[in-house]
Amino acid sequence: MRFRITIILMLAIGGLTAIGGGTVLFVSAAASIKNTLDLMRSRAQLTISTIELGVSEHVAPARALIADISGRIAQSEFDVNDDAMLGATLAGSLAPSQQISGVVVWRPDETGLWATRLEAGQISIEKELVSDNPGLEEFLDEVAEAKGIRWGEPFHSEGETFITITGVVQRGGAYGGVVAAGVSLVELSRFVRDLTQEDMTAFVLYGDDKVLAHTAMLDPDYTALLSRERPLLSIDEVGDPVLAQFNDLPLADLPMEDDFEVRDTGERGEGHIILSRSLDTYGPVPWQVGVHAAVEDINQEMERLAGSILVSLGVFVLSVAAALFLARRIARPIRAVSAAAGKIEKLELDDIEPLPPSRIRELDEQARSFNRMVSGLKWFQAYVPQTLVRRLMESTGGPAADVREAELTVMFTDIVGFTPLSESMAPVDVAAMLNEHFELLNACIEAEGGTLDKFIGDATMAIWGAPEAVPDHAARGCRTALAIRDAMAARHAAGATPSVRVKVGLHVGPLIVGNIGAPTRMNYTVIGDTVNVCSRIEALASEFDDGQAAVIVVSGDIVQAVGDAFQFEPLGERSVKGRAQPVEIWRLVGAKA
Repeated sequence: MRFRITIILMLAIGGLTAIGGGTVLFVSAAASIKNTLDLMRSRAQLTISTIELGVSEHVAPARALIADISGRIAQSEFDVNDDAMLGATLAGSLAPSQQISGVVVWRPDETGLWATRLEAGQISIEKELVSDNPGLEEFLDEVAEAKGIRWGEPFHSEGETFITITGVVQRGGAYGGVVAAGVSLVELSRFVRDLTQEDMTAFVLYGDDKVLAHTAMLDPDYTALLSRERPLLSIDEVGDPVLAQFNDLPLADLPMEDDFEVRDTGERGEGHIILSRSLDTYGPVPWQVGVHAAVEDINQEMERLAGSILVSLGVFVLSVAAALFLARRIARPIRAVSAAAGKIEKLELDDIEPLPPSRIRELDEQARSFNRMVSGLKWFQAYVPQTLVRRLMESTGGPAADVREAELTVMFTDIVGFTPLSESMAPVDVAAMLNEHFELLNACIEAEGGTLDKFIGDATMAIWGAPEAVPDHAARGCRTALAIRDAMAARHAAGATPSVRVKVGLHVGPLIVGNIGAPTRMNYTVIGDTVNVCSRIEALASEFDDGQAAVIVVSGDIVQAVGDAFQFEPLGERSVKGRAQPVEIWRLVGAKA
C-alpha cells in the first residue's frame, strides 16, 4: 500500500504535533484534577519504565558480550589457550562496552584470563589460577552444572562490587570453560541517577533489602564498607531514611491496571511516596526498581500544570493548524517534482512544465536545480538514442549494458554519390537533407526493434538483437532494409528533392556488444569482425547498382538465418579486405507472401 505525500506530511507534522501536544495536554489535565498520589503514579510510571529500560540497556551488553565470546570459543575461531590471542579478543570485546568493567574466561585447565577496564580507560590483561581464589572452583562447578548464560550473585573484587553474568562454553558437546563479565555497581548507580528527575530519588534493590544502585553508592564512604563477605549494603546502611522504611510500609490499594507498588510514609499530601516494580529478568533473586519523592514537590508541580493548561490548549490548536497548513505547502512542490520525474522516467521531456519557485530555500533550490536538469536533458537527448536509453532502462540498465558476446545482425547504409551531391548544395541544405534522411532511416530501424548505433558522415550503422535478445534479428534487419527501400521510393514518387538513393549491407555473426569507451564517454556499441565484413558488403553494393531507391546486398549468413521468408538473388563470392576466405553475397529482392 502506498500513501500520498500530502497525507504522510499531514500525519507526520500535524499528527506528531497533535500527539505531542495532546499528550502534554492530557498529562496536564490529569495532573490538575487528580490528587497527589495519582499525579505521582503517572510520573512514577514513566520514571520507573525509563529506569527499567535504561537498566536493561545498561546491562544487556554484558549478556551479548558473553554470548559473543562463548560462541567464538565454541566455534574455535581462535586458540583459547593462546594468552596473547585470547587477551586481544577480550580487550577488543570489552573496549566498546563502557558499562562493563571486566570480562574473564576460565579455561578447562583451571586457568583464567582477565580483561579489566582501568580508571584511565586502558584495559589490563591478567592471568589467574583457580587455586589462587578460594571458593572459585565451587562457583565454576555450579556454573558448569547450570549451563547456558545466567545472571549470578553480586561479586566483590578489588574494592568494588559487580553484577555478574556467566556463560558455559560447549565445544563439540564437551565442557569448554566459563566466560564471565561484571557491571560495576558504581557505574550502574551513576547511570540510574542520570535517568531520574531532580525531585526524585531512584534505587535498584537486590531482593527486598540489598542495594544494587543508589546515589549513596557514588560516595566513597559507603563503597568502602563493601567487601567480599558483604558485597552489598542493606537499605538501612545507605543513609536514606525513606528507603529504609521500604519493607515496613503497607502497600497501597491500587487499580488492577497499575503494574507497580506504592508505599506512603504519611498522610496523603504529606511525607514521601515510594513506588517500585519487581523484575525477574536477572536471575533467581528479583530486582526492585523504584523511586521515592516528597509529596510537597509534586503539589507544587500540580499547581504549575493547572495554571498552564489553558495556554497549552490554545497553543496546541494553533500548532496543529499551522502544521497541517505547512504540510500542504511542503507537499505541493514535492508532488510537482514527483510528477515531472515520472515524465523524465518515460523520457517525455517536452511535456514537463518548469517548476515554480518556492519561499522555502531548499525547495526553491530544488526547483531551480530540477529545471536546469530538465533543460540539460533536453539538450542531452538530442545526442543520445532515446530508444536505446529507454530499452536499457526497461531492462534494468546494468546487466543489459555489460560487455558480452552475442550473435547480432548488423546493417550499414550509405548514400549513393553523396560527395558530388553535397558539392552542389549549400552547407545548410546538406545538413537539412541529412537530417531528413537520417530521420527516415531511424524510423524504419526502430519500427523493427533495431538500435541505431551511430552516424558516420552520410552513413549509418544499426544492430538487431541487443540490448534485448530477439531470435529473429536477421529477419528484422531484412524487413528494415526493404522498408527503407520502399520509403525512399515513395519519396522519389512524390517528387522529393534532392533525389537520394542508398546502398544497404546486412550481415549476421558474433559480436562484442555493450558499453565501450572511456569512463567519461561511453558508447553502447558493437565491435568485431562481423562489423568489418558488413561494411565491406555495403561497399560492394556499388557493383550492383541498378538505379533503384535502395541497393540491398546481404551475406550468405543472412540468407541462411532467415530461411524461406525472403527472396534473394545470388551475386556470387567476393573477396573482402581483412578476410582470407571470399564472402558469398546476395541481393535482397523482397519478402515472400
